[in-house]
Amino acid sequence: MKIKKFISLLTTAVIVTGVFAVNSFAYGNDNDSAYKSEGFTYALNEKVQYDSVNIPYSATVTEIPNNKRVEIPQKVTFNGIEYTVTNLELDGCYFVTTGSRTTEKNKYTNVEEIVLPETIYNIGYFSHFPNLAKMNLPQNVMIGRENDYDTLIYKKEGFYDLEHISYFNLCPKLKLSIDQNNPYYSYKNDMLLSKDGKEVYMSFNHSTDITIPDGVEKLNSFGGYGFYHVKNIKLPDTLKQLRIPLRGITKINLPNGLEEIGYEVFANSKITKITLNENLKKIGWKSFYGTKLTKIIIPDSVKEIRDKAFACSNIKSVKFGKKLTSIGHNAFRNCKYLKSVTIPENVKEIEGDAFRNCKKLKNVKILSNNVKHVSYNAFRDCKSLESVFIKGGVSINSTAFYNCKNLKTVTMNSILKINSTAFYNCKKLSKVIIKNKDSAPMIVSADIRGFKNTKKGIKFVVKNKKVANQLKKQLSKKKIKNNLKDAKIIVGKKVVYTINAKG
Repeated sequence: MKIKKFISLLTTAVIVTGVFAVNSFAYGNDNDSAYKSEGFTYALNEKVQYDSVNIPYSATVTEIPNNKRVEIPQKVTFNGIEYTVTNLELDGCYFVTTGSRTTEKNKYTNVEEIVLPETIYNIGYFSHFPNLAKMNLPQNVMIGRENDYDTLIYKKEGFYDLEHISYFNLCPKLKLSIDQNNPYYSYKNDMLLSKDGKEVYMSFNHSTDITIPDGVEKLNSFGGYGFYHVKNIKLPDTLKQLRIPLRGITKINLPNGLEEIGYEVFANSKITKITLNENLKKIGWKSFYGTKLTKIIIPDSVKEIRDKAFACSNIKSVKFGKKLTSIGHNAFRNCKYLKSVTIPENVKEIEGDAFRNCKKLKNVKILSNNVKHVSYNAFRDCKSLESVFIKGGVSINSTAFYNCKNLKTVTMNSILKINSTAFYNCKKLSKVIIKNKDSAPMIVSADIRGFKNTKKGIKFVVKNKKVANQLKKQLSKKKIKNNLKDAKIIVGKKVVYTINAKG
């Protein structure tokens, strides 16, 4: 839960048994206020619900005393109303600005232990406790419950807003203890797991050598100490999803049952060699980004390679599996040592920028009949590329081969459409072989640069006179022919048409 910002600060005089006391609080809306008492700050709410449990008056702890041991109270009374303490939202940092320089500071340098009451149902944002070593998770607590701010109804959906929140971040000494009756969590090897032990949520293990408990199927990193420091990790045979950053490792054995390598798992790691298991189905976003890998064999079981999966790596060769259907955006972008690419027959999508700026790439073969588009910038700036073979009936999108300055030959078995700027600035492109039998591909003329800056005398080799006639009509359009230099349409070995800027 993210505590709402409060818009006004008031001071109320409260007389308790004849003693005049001053308590400060702030109001956000009719059901939301902040109240300070005995070193604690609370956000006060009405009509809060956790699953089926209704709390008429609820308090969220947003600040605590900077003491060695802090015990969170179960109740707090304000204006004669007793509020149950149910929620925790603690950001332990603040910022100090001196001139143009802003420095992050820790509020709670003295806190070593936090004791939570049984009334706590939710822990939201919690970070920056440099010396916190002990904290308990009571019976009903869940970390990061999702809620609807309009109704303040919390659900059994842990780890809300994962893209922006890392739970227990910058708590390097923290160890948890779990109430044995908590229905959500268990704790093994200093790791927070689901109650059934099938999913790891976060690690508080400081060791560089880690063993993941047997029975774990999903390995996540939603906070805690993380896995960046790990140098050696043993994965269980039961593991299906690997979703933790492992930047410190140099080698790893993947279990046979692994189905997914997730977001940034090996990104910028020192790993130089890996064998992908045969049951793997998905290679996630940036999973091998920036690695020193030089060779990768994609198993036949893999169906999807996500965006930037191998981008900026040292890959020299890649062998794709037979069941691969999708190559994501920027998947192999800036792989400066990659020399050749053969796209297998079941691939349906080659997304934008997939192989952009692979500077040593010389040969591309697309063997699939299922690819609908060679997407924009897919092979842009591959300046060593010399030959391209496309088997299926595809469309070549704008800028697909833009600025491939050494491209000489393109062979297309059954091409549907060549979009504007598809081969712009391919200065050595001298032969385009089109094997369509019944009709010429559509040459898009909305932008005149489809074949601009190709080689003078470029040859379009076609199957028959019918296709030649259709192609001539399109290439003879003023907007297109003004960018061709003595282009020739050839049937067999005979030049049947010549097209140039003059006529």
